[in-house]
Amino acid sequence: MAYFCNDCSYRSTKSGRGGECQACGSFNLSKEREKQAKAPPGKARLVILVALWTYLFAIITWKLNH
Repeated sequence: MAYFCNDCSYRSTKSGRGGECQACGSFNLSKEREKQAKAPPGKARLVILVALWTYLFAIITWKLNH
């Protein structure tokens, strides 16, 4: 767990004495949990992306030829 100072934006894995910020001495700390890694995008998202780029390329090619 990490601590984040809301006054000076200092981040640390531990708080100072009595729960104060180690950088500025403020008691305005909040606890942050470690961020979990996001799963990579699925195959469906990749298929949609390729389809949209293909569609865009087809429209541009059609407009240039007509």
